Amino acid sequence: MAGATAAVVLVTLAVTVTAGGGTPVAATVTGPALTLTGMRDTYEIPRAGSPVRDDAPGEYRIGLTAREPHPVVTDVQVSIDLTALKDEVHLVRVDKGHRCGMTGRVMTCTVDVDRSAAFTPFALAPRPGAVPGPAGAMTVTVTGPGTPTVRHTTQVVVGAPAVAGR
Repeated sequence: MAGATAAVVLVTLAVTVTAGGGTPVAATVTGPALTLTGMRDTYEIPRAGSPVRDDAPGEYRIGLTAREPHPVVTDVQVSIDLTALKDEVHLVRVDKGHRCGMTGRVMTCTVDVDRSAAFTPFALAPRPGAVPGPAGAMTVTVTGPGTPTVRHTTQVVVGAPAVAGR
């Protein structure tokens, strides 16, 4: 999944046309590009009373970068599908500053990317009695006006101790 983490998505439409005397002319039309940056493949949520780390909720951070020739992309929709996590975890904080809201088990945030943007859309904590180990996967889908869709899947693990510096 490392390819998805470093995915640079750029839509280029190359068209060959003929001009006047049949000489081929190449025309390139380029649209905005968004890249997900710093996405984690595994998101560990500490259990209450963990000896390694306190029981603070686990925050999930999303980074976006807009590439030239369009370094500003407004009204980018970031959807995070938490359906597969079922009843193992629950939301304890939602970022209202990036217009984040829930519909069922899908969170959607609206972000303006001026070269780059980073935000923490939510924090998760394990539900009482949650079984330590894999809790499921969540999928992040990013769409913006005139940009191709970018996706990333992160595995959520309950009870994994945090590593210093993460």
